[in-house]
Amino acid sequence: MNFNPGDIVNFSVMVAPILFLLAVGLMLMLMDVLKAHSSMPLIAGLGLIGAAILAILPEKISGMQAFYGMIEVGNIAPLNIVFLCLSGVFTIFFLPDYLHRQEKPIYDVYPLLIFAIIGMIMMANASDLLITFIGLETFSIALYVFAALFKKEETSNEAGLKYFLLGAFASAFLLLGISLLYGLTGYTNLNDIAANAAKITDNLPLFYTAIGLFIIGFLFKVSAFPFHNWTPDVYSGTPTPLAGFMATGSKMAAFIALGTVLIKLNFTQYHKLVNILAIAAILSMIYGNIVAVRQKNLKRMLAYSSIAHTGYVLLGLCAGKAGFVAVIFYMFIYTIMNIGAFGLVGIAEKTFSDTDMDKWKGLGIKAPYFAAAMSLFLFSMAGIPPFAGFMSKYQVFIAAIGSGQILLAVIGILTSVIAAFYYIYLIVVMYFGKNETPEVSPRFDLTTGLGIGLLAVLILLLGIFPSLVLQPLLQYMSGSVSAVAAAF
Repeated sequence: MNFNPGDIVNFSVMVAPILFLLAVGLMLMLMDVLKAHSSMPLIAGLGLIGAAILAILPEKISGMQAFYGMIEVGNIAPLNIVFLCLSGVFTIFFLPDYLHRQEKPIYDVYPLLIFAIIGMIMMANASDLLITFIGLETFSIALYVFAALFKKEETSNEAGLKYFLLGAFASAFLLLGISLLYGLTGYTNLNDIAANAAKITDNLPLFYTAIGLFIIGFLFKVSAFPFHNWTPDVYSGTPTPLAGFMATGSKMAAFIALGTVLIKLNFTQYHKLVNILAIAAILSMIYGNIVAVRQKNLKRMLAYSSIAHTGYVLLGLCAGKAGFVAVIFYMFIYTIMNIGAFGLVGIAEKTFSDTDMDKWKGLGIKAPYFAAAMSLFLFSMAGIPPFAGFMSKYQVFIAAIGSGQILLAVIGILTSVIAAFYYIYLIVVMYFGKNETPEVSPRFDLTTGLGIGLLAVLILLLGIFPSLVLQPLLQYMSGSVSAVAAAF
């Protein structure tokens, strides 16, 4: 590798969305110092939209990489940036109103949100394991702050401490796995590791140890069983819109990064790895759904539900390269549904007890538009047609069946029935609860109403026309064809 000063300019152009977001984040910090607080949500949102546009406007050559093969900028990378930026935009629709109603005007969240998305983009588009780790730690630090944002509240302090301590352990496992892979192959670049497959097959025990530690680190980040225990407490203590962002954007980046690493290593030829992921998928789907049934608090129910959704995504990942499109599609749809659901919970929440389901009885009569929007998101998360959640589950189930993972698909379908119970239960509470004067009083303002309307339209539109997302995914992901997506 010969260094050429001119390459810095070329590489900077290739990663323009990241540099643009960095400039936006620094601008937001300056605005905070200058007390220009009222414009910060708008600048953050426009910055994320601008970065998404920068990602897709230039034509990218398949396999194009920046900084000597460390960051992917071709293939699926531009769409990864778009999806992750949209997760931030959707969150900003609900965040200012929530902080205002909580009487906690904390403006640091906006630059931190931008920096978190920069880390997610780096991790999702990494072609080198060192960049994967740097990206992971960049957004993790921001998420630790989000969890402990309300420092005078006990639940927030508990969330921040738990997430930080357990996250540090998970990062240690991940870094140890990367170190062993480097020791085994002599490389941290994914393409170089894949090219030296002979060194892997010559020392399979060490490889299984290394990749096992690597997977453990990622399973924690996506809250898969048995590395899930932090999830309900952390989501409960985190400000609600930011909990939705934590449950979606970070998971999307982690699944894309994990899928990229495993596919480049051609992991399906190592049956033990597939079995590990399959076991994690089965246990996550069963545990997450069964425990979610018993929850009476909405944030904890959504937290356990997120564990189950992690299982469905792992199910698609077990299908290998053919299921990777389904995984990304699922995570984008899940982002829309979950941020919408958490956003609505945040709109109704003044104190933590407002997230108890009993306080939502009769809400369908008192706030019909609010209840209708919440019902739409819940029906979609339950996988009921014609909503987008049905198409996302259909994708991963068909991908699993096509790869011979019949048992996984059957378990996924059966556990989806369990999930439908607790999602529909909340709808029953809102519309048929005996209390005709619910204790929560949700109110939309212009921004939150616009956000809910946009997310609701996307769920309906992508449920009927999933090809609007699937076709670009297939076009950008050269050589990776999902059997499901080919049907649309």
